[in-house]
Amino acid sequence: MVWALVLIAGLLAFVKFPAFRKTVLVIAGATTLLVVGFLAYDKQQTESSKRLVRVDQVDFKDMRLGPDSFGYKLTGRVKNNSTHELFIVTADIRVLDCDSDNKCDVIGEEQCDILPGSLPAGQVRDIDRLVYFGGDTKPRGKFEWNYRITEVRARE
Repeated sequence: MVWALVLIAGLLAFVKFPAFRKTVLVIAGATTLLVVGFLAYDKQQTESSKRLVRVDQVDFKDMRLGPDSFGYKLTGRVKNNSTHELFIVTADIRVLDCDSDNKCDVIGEEQCDILPGSLPAGQVRDIDRLVYFGGDTKPRGKFEWNYRITEVRARE
């Protein structure tokens, strides 16, 4: 109820007093410029972080995906061969159900950040992540899986 009275008083002051109206418009304009500027800066930073390291500068070894009590567990090792610190490595992981003729159907697909924290240049980290796929479809034939790195983000 108090907010309604404050709003009504503010609207009356906005209409009746030109100096108040000017102040409100200047504050609203400045706030809008700050928000738009921050969003543009954030987008530029995000895009530049994607261009610092190529996927071929990151090595993945012994990658395995297996059932876990809460979904699937992805394990392996990642090495950063670039000169920049990695902070996000996104993978598209697919679970397949294959028959005896090697015809496979996708039964699960998930995109997730597989990097455990950050990874400085030249260092190695073990990967140990739980991956959840939508639905409860289980493979009827042979369990197969694959992954594709879709994004690598780094900072200088």
